[in-house]
Amino acid sequence: MNKSTPLIAALGIATVGGLVLAKKETSQANTELLESAKTDDSRAEGKARKWAHDMSDIKQDEKVVYGTLPNGMRYVIQRNQLPPGRVSMRLHVDAGSLNEAEDQRGVAHFLEHMVFNGTKNFPDATKLIPQMQRLGIAFGAHANAYTSFDETVYMLDLPNNEKSTLDLAYGVMGDFADGALLTNQEIDEERGVIASEKTSRDSIGLRMMEKQFSELLPKSLLAKRFPIGTDEVIANAPRERFVDFYTRFYTPEKMTFILVGDIDVAAAEQRITDIFGGIKNPEKPGPKPSLGDLSTKKGFQTAVFTDKELTSTDVSLLRISKHDYKVDTKEKRAGNLPLSVANSIISRRFSKIAKEENSPIVSGSASRSVLFRELELGSIEVTAANDDWQKALPVLENEFRKANEFGFTQSEIDEVVANLINSYERQVETAPTRKSPAIASSLAQHVHGDYVYSTPETDLDILKENLKGVTKESVHKAFKDFWSTDDVTLVFSGKSAPENAENLLKETYAKAKENKVDAPEEKELGEFAYSSFGKAGTIKESKHVEDLDLYQLTLSNGVKVNYKKTDFDKHSISMIARFGNGKLGMPKDKPGLDTLAGSIFTAGGLGKHSSEDLKTLLAGKDCGVGFGIDDDSFTLGGSTTPDDLELQLQLLAAYLTDPGFRPEAERQFKAVLPQIYAQLQHTQAGPMAKMNSWLHGEDGRFVFPEMEQAKALTTEDVKNWITPELNNSPLEISIVGDFDVTTLEKALCSTLGALPERKGGKELTADANVITPPETPAEKEFNFDSTLDTGVSIVLWKADDATDRDIKKVRRAGILSEILSDRLRVTLREKLGEAYSPSAQADLSTTFKNVGIVLAYSPGKPVNSKKVTDVIVELGAEFAEKGATQDELERALKPRLSMLAKTLRQNSYWLGSVMDQSQQYPDKLEWARSRDNDYQNIKLEEINSLAKKFLTKDRVMRVKIAPKN
Repeated sequence: MNKSTPLIAALGIATVGGLVLAKKETSQANTELLESAKTDDSRAEGKARKWAHDMSDIKQDEKVVYGTLPNGMRYVIQRNQLPPGRVSMRLHVDAGSLNEAEDQRGVAHFLEHMVFNGTKNFPDATKLIPQMQRLGIAFGAHANAYTSFDETVYMLDLPNNEKSTLDLAYGVMGDFADGALLTNQEIDEERGVIASEKTSRDSIGLRMMEKQFSELLPKSLLAKRFPIGTDEVIANAPRERFVDFYTRFYTPEKMTFILVGDIDVAAAEQRITDIFGGIKNPEKPGPKPSLGDLSTKKGFQTAVFTDKELTSTDVSLLRISKHDYKVDTKEKRAGNLPLSVANSIISRRFSKIAKEENSPIVSGSASRSVLFRELELGSIEVTAANDDWQKALPVLENEFRKANEFGFTQSEIDEVVANLINSYERQVETAPTRKSPAIASSLAQHVHGDYVYSTPETDLDILKENLKGVTKESVHKAFKDFWSTDDVTLVFSGKSAPENAENLLKETYAKAKENKVDAPEEKELGEFAYSSFGKAGTIKESKHVEDLDLYQLTLSNGVKVNYKKTDFDKHSISMIARFGNGKLGMPKDKPGLDTLAGSIFTAGGLGKHSSEDLKTLLAGKDCGVGFGIDDDSFTLGGSTTPDDLELQLQLLAAYLTDPGFRPEAERQFKAVLPQIYAQLQHTQAGPMAKMNSWLHGEDGRFVFPEMEQAKALTTEDVKNWITPELNNSPLEISIVGDFDVTTLEKALCSTLGALPERKGGKELTADANVITPPETPAEKEFNFDSTLDTGVSIVLWKADDATDRDIKKVRRAGILSEILSDRLRVTLREKLGEAYSPSAQADLSTTFKNVGIVLAYSPGKPVNSKKVTDVIVELGAEFAEKGATQDELERALKPRLSMLAKTLRQNSYWLGSVMDQSQQYPDKLEWARSRDNDYQNIKLEEINSLAKKFLTKDRVMRVKIAPKN
């Protein structure tokens, strides 16, 4: 949603532009506890950069090898054999948009594109990506990059460690660092792609953030250096400005190469020396950027931000101050801990308030963050129900004052601490099976943040020691000390504001101070109430599927079970239970019922515990249940650990037998409806929903209703739909992971096996799975209300459904879409410069008749929509008439085959693609058996035959999504 949170929201876009949209998120607690740290010397110009562990009392992970070449280039290596035979590389450049001059705004991100467009060892820009594809490296999935305010990172995840693959990868990374040709022709050809990306990235949230930076930090560089850049620079910057940035900032002293995988470390060090050791540092390297004057207005201030396209109204208290980083030490982590606990408690308090009847807020949170090593931000915010900020603001003030005056209860602290310890213990337990791509990205983040890459065991030991200092007194003091300043800004953001809004804000806030606030009270909840479900059932039938090494059980009450014990992810277990008919059985005259059901089922808690109470009762445990609605079934799923396996199954059984359907869930859903519908009105989400309805023949099960229709839906409607299926329909559960078989079977029998025998599900009408899609050819335009000049051009071809469960056709349609996607990239992006990220996909429904499409999708300016769709239609017609080449087939298949081999050691594959519903649909096991061989034997004539059938002009549906203007 276009929900604006002053400045704090900037953390969510600290990585913008490039091929990765957003900075990877870390839990609030871990972010604050492992805050980046440095001394002024660690990045000083002209000095050898120190590693964080060289300046700290925290022990580094000894499995990691660190090195610095004579030219200052650093490297980090870790041998890791999961997945076997695979390698991940990262090149971290300590420079981003903050390093740009005024006439270079956007060049840092532009350069990230340019290194893929011609280098000294790969001069032909059209050949690098195909060369990668032939080795099984997919552009986007395995080869990617992102640019931020203060860093640029290149990523390669290799499908194997063969010499040819490593040679290419080292050569590519070496050229990224010191080999970009940056020809005038390639720069000019890429300008349209960058402009298209800027258009696709544009949003009200981004524009609002720029306004907030400009208003709240008017003398800072931040608002003037958003990574995507300016239209003027993108269109006109001369080659010299690119060369200047590349020469001065892509230097050995600013770069770190990270290598993780199934490699020989000594050989890797030699290769790194050979590739990067000869890079010269310039005589005048680029300086460390200055953020400018970070001072803010003094005293209690107000700030008002409005835009009619914002989907919510928020009020917040914001504290901005300069931050002086210190070295990442045990003491530093201890110092961050009490305030982190306080913020978590306040966020929980807001969550509870939001669920109260007639609550003035729909959500709220508290946080503290450090931005770009120099700026400290503290925020306490609430989102107003029904945009009524005058009722929400007193909640903000009263809860702030309540925490400031009375602090926190021991039970509140205990809950947060239990979850913290559990989180760190999980890191210890899962560490032996961490995968190389995740390790490589984590190392890159540690390099960027200058904090110690320690082992999970070390982190846990430090946490436990530091928790000794977390008391009611220390948490209260940390909160009071942080907010013991008069320099606080009360921020309003919303669709509109009244006249004299700033004065009215101050008056409302001052009046709220007159309200009496009471000290928080301890609350005893007792024990989890769902430990017994009656007499345990038994295993009626057990079958070992030897070639796939999984088991299929039938319990005495008819419940079906599939399980597979693996060691792919230590101490991790995943499960999914299915029952009922899902969307197939949804009443057609109640559009939106699935949305309401999905929102309230688990939010309604259990008969004996509210959802908020469950958060407290299950603190420190790894269990939880999510509810879903698929085309042909309802799902209850979750993940857990061996220690909490029985509790997880008890929780799942409790939702099956005693869902709470509490009124607060419906209340909260309806409280956020104005935000949901504002988003549908002002973003592409609305037209997309309308397009989906149109493609499904306006069948009520696929229609997103008008808001008044949504408001009329009730919990009773959900219960009438779901409860009969919940109680009686066949139940099949699949479980995969690191468990003891005897323990699992015993827990299954005492939980799901103890439930009453299921009598049979609801009968469907004969035409329940029949959809009547639009006749083709067809053309439609769907609009949204926005000042943004951004839209989407879509071409859909009517294909077959897969209700005959012809998996070979589904697989070949997928490969066809990969080839089409590559042609879109070459034509729309590389040749015409019309699109940043065009793509294609195939979707053949196994549930609904007549629902099957091949879709091509290209975000961009609406004015270009006809031109783009014309090109796409012609690409499809050419594919249908002339077919693909053998090289195109191989380049589409190689990355797919690489992915298939990887999935054999992924729990998600065995759970979702093999076991899930495998007793209801036994052919799923045959699909698993045939999968790899079938893909390896896909013939070019099969792909071309499908293209000839599907991609003809008479099957085309053109869709334009654009603002109304």
